[in-house]
Amino acid sequence: MTEDSNTRTTVSSAAAKVDADAAVSKAKDAAGKAVDAAESAKLSGLKGVQAGRRALESASGKVASTATTAWTAMQTRKGIVAGAGAGVVAIGAVSFAAGRKLEQRHQGPITRLLAGRI
Repeated sequence: MTEDSNTRTTVSSAAAKVDADAAVSKAKDAAGKAVDAAESAKLSGLKGVQAGRRALESASGKVASTATTAWTAMQTRKGIVAGAGAGVVAIGAVSFAAGRKLEQRHQGPITRLLAGRI
């Protein structure tokens, strides 16, 4: 009977070893999957942070560009006003000259030659 009980002990110990190896293998797989998931979450978080940083940089660049344009316009406001005034004067002068030319076309050649004195 001792031999029979030794055989049973050996068989059950071999089965326990196989079960333990399988459990260790499953635990290693689970740990590997957990590490992969943690790495993926870390990369996703980093991508989110980088996207937020890029958006912030873009927005601040746009604000700075708009502020620079406004500041330049304020610094050159006298020039802008003078240019606009000169444009209005030029349009008035061209309109006046065109009106004078249009009025002179209805006169005859002698009247034009004598500047309307006859």
